This record gives sequence, C-alpha cells and structure tokens, in this order.
Amino acid sequence: RKNIQKSSKILLLDGKYVNILGESVCIHIAYDTGIGVVDFWVDDTENKTAYGYILRRLKDLGYEPFCVVSDDHSSITPLLEEEKIPHQICIFHLQRTLRKLLTGNNKFTEPIPSEYQVMYSRIKGIFKTNHIEKIPCRVNDFRKLQTFWQNPKEKYVLDWFWKTLPNAIMCLSFEENVPRTSNLLENLNGQIEQRLKTFRGVKSEQSLNKILKILFFLRNFK
Repeated sequence: RKNIQKSSKILLLDGKYVNILGESVCIHIAYDTGIGVVDFWVDDTENKTAYGYILRRLKDLGYEPFCVVSDDHSSITPLLEEEKIPHQICIFHLQRTLRKLLTGNNKFTEPIPSEYQVMYSRIKGIFKTNHIEKIPCRVNDFRKLQTFWQNPKEKYVLDWFWKTLPNAIMCLSFEENVPRTSNLLENLNGQIEQRLKTFRGVKSEQSLNKILKILFFLRNFK
C-alpha cells in the first residue's frame, strides 16, 4: 500500500513448487515490475483459486494491473480472461510449446525436423517482433505459406498459432515497457531455491512464509 504510487501496474504471475518435509506445495507469486513482489500465497497445487485470491487482495488495496505477464498455465489464462485483464504470454514458454508440438520433445537441444524448420522460424520471428507496425506484413507473409502446410500436425500447429498470437504480442499494444517473458520471476525462483538450501529445507508452512517475507522484503524497491 505504501509503495503503490511507485508500482508499474505490470504484474507477473508464476508458481514455484517447493517441498515441506517431503510434501510438495506451490508458492503463487505476484511481482510488479516497478516495486517487486506485491503478494504471494502458498497452496497445495498451482491453481486458479489461489491466483484469483491474490488478485482480489491486490484490488482491495487499490492495485489493479493493466497487463499480466505469465506462462500459459491452465490456472492463469482462464482467470485473466474472466477478469478481462490483458495477458502477455511468455514467449519463452510459447517457443517451448511450439518445439514440443513439432518434435514431440520440449528440450531445446532437440533439433527441429527439416520439414518444419520454415514454419518454426516464421512463427518464432512473429512472436519476437519488436514493433507492432511490423506485425501485419509478417502475418500476411505467413498466411501465404499456409497452403504448403496441410498435414495433420501442421494444421494443429496453425490452429494453435492463430489462437495464441494475440497474447504472444500483447506487449506491443502498450507504450509502457511490458516484458514479453517471465524471466524476472524465473530469477526470483532461483533466489528462493538458494535461500531454502541455506536453511537446509523448510519444516512447516509457517516457516516457509517467514522465509519468503524476509526474502521479498529485503529486495530493493525502485
């Protein structure tokens, strides 16, 4: 509440799984690009209810994001659609999904089969476009190639692409610097792992909450 005027209202959402005495729990994290972690919630699994609870708590404080950046997790995307909040899907996760669709394996070391390399390159290029003015030309060029991609796998990927495209380039719709990846939270997740190693694990949810509050509080506000 004290730092809300410094916030960007660009919110990153993600879940981080950790163990408490051998039992897996998920830390749901809300991270503002201007001031850092603004809320978190620990639950048994990554779920829509937990993220909805976080958004409601933030709204009660007067914080309503104008855009959310996250992966395309089934607990986040439907919630943002219901809340009518613009959603930028992390293009790193989208590229991983694209590779999996084309290769059957989401490892980045797995080569793209030669017959799918043009499709992969064009889709990746559209997702990584830096200026919205370039999108129409690239999309029109892509449409011209669709007639060459007619086997079931290619048609499935095309359906996925057209459905995903608006959320892959949502960041280009804003004057503000909306990130196109959730890397900021990936870095934070790494810090959580290191902190838990320092504490040699965690013995209760109460202890986990205390550790996280200390970690998040000590991060510098901009």
